[in-house]
Amino acid sequence: MASDSTELRIAALERRVEQLETAAGRGGGGSGTGRAAGSEALGLLDRLREQRAEASGEPTETGSITYAGAAGFGRREYQWVMEHRVQDLAAADWAAAAGTLESLGSPARLALLAALLGAPRTRTQLQEVLGESSTGHLYHHLRVLQTAGLLAQPRRGEYELTPRAVIPLLTIIAATSDLDTGGQPPPAEEER
Repeated sequence: MASDSTELRIAALERRVEQLETAAGRGGGGSGTGRAAGSEALGLLDRLREQRAEASGEPTETGSITYAGAAGFGRREYQWVMEHRVQDLAAADWAAAAGTLESLGSPARLALLAALLGAPRTRTQLQEVLGESSTGHLYHHLRVLQTAGLLAQPRRGEYELTPRAVIPLLTIIAATSDLDTGGQPPPAEEER
């Protein structure tokens, strides 16, 4: 008869296989917007686990949070890789992030940011995104996004996303979508 230790290890392996199979099922042409964790992503996760194991002798939080992306919109290409130690994040002043998070907390501002992903837009084009909203509302939203460092104004009456904001912004949207769905793809149409 197997020992308790062996049974625990087998149960953990079965859970991991189930997670991997679930992730692989998400990568196809289904209705979900997520993508299965490929071998590169799993390799990154293994590297992060190894780093955490190497640092396990430390008496505080260990590990790191890494995010990266490469996106193209028309002729614009964006690439970004960032890694933060968990210890630094846990000790950081989280209130400092409140301004940026608040700037993203408006459906109108998110619509403006989405419209600016592809190319710079004029004030008139952005006004159309907001619909029947007043120009005062538009300028208010643009000012908030500029203050957060998400927008630049290359010319009078024209706005664009700052290049350094594109991948982090898409990462925030992706992570929020994962939180909203519990990390699972949205149900297929017939399940709704």
